[in-house]
Amino acid sequence: MRGFFIYVVAALLTANAAAAGNIGYGYNSRGNYVPVEVNNKRVGYGYNRRGQYVPTSIGDDRIEYGYNSRGDYVPTSIGNRRIDYGYNSRGEYVPTSVGNDRIGYGYNSRGEYVPTSVGNDRIDYGYNPRGQYVPTSIGGY
Repeated sequence: MRGFFIYVVAALLTANAAAAGNIGYGYNSRGNYVPVEVNNKRVGYGYNRRGQYVPTSIGDDRIEYGYNSRGDYVPTSIGNRRIDYGYNSRGEYVPTSVGNDRIGYGYNSRGEYVPTSVGNDRIDYGYNPRGQYVPTSIGGY
């Protein structure tokens, strides 16, 4: 399930992108290899109210954390766009929309069930410079 969570976080990060573009990977201040740029917007990392080290901004948009309807402590907004949670077609409780954009789920080229779109923008998967299979871009429709 941890790998699935990484894909969901990447989908939330890419949901902030307005047009097709790349997701840049690199090291955050703690030395973790993570998404550090989405469409030329820097992804900031820091601590949420629970003291967890998490993504806290994309460009000028803050990522806020709080509780979803099940009581899970999760990202609840990016900038002024609310993140809603619900069930995907496999019955998993996941983010289902960011603002007015629905998050679609399906299979990537490796057969993994992951977020595949945000609104009308497709999430593409591939290999980052470290050889990890991750979301690499959004757009393409």
